[in-house]
Amino acid sequence: MGTTSRLALVAGLMLIPGAVRADDLPALGGVEGQPLAANAERLAQALQLLGTPLSETTAKALTAAAAARDAAKIQELLDPLALVQVSVNPEARVKVARGPAPAVLQQSGYVPFVVKVVNESTVKSPLAVSSPQAGPVFGGPGRNNRDPLADPRAIQRFLDVGMHTAQPMTRNLSGLKVEYALLLAYSAESGKREATLAFDVGQGTQDLGFRGEMPILFDVKPGMPVTLSITDYDGKPTAGRFTFQDAAGHVYPPQAKRLAPDFFFQKQVYRADGGTVLLPPGELTVEYGRGPEYRLRTQKLTVPAKGDTRLAVKLERWINPADYGFYSGDHHIHAAGCAHYTSPTEGVRPEDMHCTSRARR
Repeated sequence: MGTTSRLALVAGLMLIPGAVRADDLPALGGVEGQPLAANAERLAQALQLLGTPLSETTAKALTAAAAARDAAKIQELLDPLALVQVSVNPEARVKVARGPAPAVLQQSGYVPFVVKVVNESTVKSPLAVSSPQAGPVFGGPGRNNRDPLADPRAIQRFLDVGMHTAQPMTRNLSGLKVEYALLLAYSAESGKREATLAFDVGQGTQDLGFRGEMPILFDVKPGMPVTLSITDYDGKPTAGRFTFQDAAGHVYPPQAKRLAPDFFFQKQVYRADGGTVLLPPGELTVEYGRGPEYRLRTQKLTVPAKGDTRLAVKLERWINPADYGFYSGDHHIHAAGCAHYTSPTEGVRPEDMHCTSRARR
């Protein structure tokens, strides 16, 4: 089934008249197997990098189907994971149908969704997505030009959406009759939230009658605050590095487009003693440590759906350089020209660098 802990198959009808059933995305014939196989392999790699790998069963079956260049089997394996199907007709008009994957989000983290693209045109433009419920969740030059609070609709925005086009995915459509893309969605709120997703492949490509839009009711799972108690080998409070994963290998908080103080380009997060992290309910494996002179240890953590959770860890050294007269002078601060400081809330604030610097030393 794919991303097992979050993308469990559910039945339901499409939310717009005339659409196919949400559990019925038919496999298309006449699709070249070799390029679709390459697309499927890159999709699996991207999901792995984003911390939401395919299940072992699906991954093995997809590898075999790709090796055999079996386009029908590839669609059979990936279609159940599709949130929507985007169709581009010969006139380059776009329409959207609901796919079988449930619309389940995790509060305070980006979640990738598979998008099936059926392209009957010669268009090789980027696939774009937008939503009236979406708005910026971080700072940037665009927000300096106009106060976002001047827009009364700003208070209705809880979502952020975008197509994941970083490697190994591509920015543009390939022109293949069938290919798969990745949508990233973020919610700042939890609970049932409806949002309208609109897709296009350029100016004027949306189909008539709002068929290029799809209202979707998202089930946003709440992030549960977990307080971290971190002590060094000598019992003193300190900072540490933590990697949280579930049984399917999903990384939390989700890596894609993490906001400060967390980094999107690495699985671990850094916290000082008394810090908190939002995690989904359930059983997770925690790997923790600090700098290279510390051992990496693992333990299980059960996050309840209600109530407060506290995780206490004691870090363990395998060597203490100070015992031999060596003291670190690396503050790990990029003092000039670092891209992290271009937009503070997209990158790292001074207090975040202080925490991560201590954890890495």
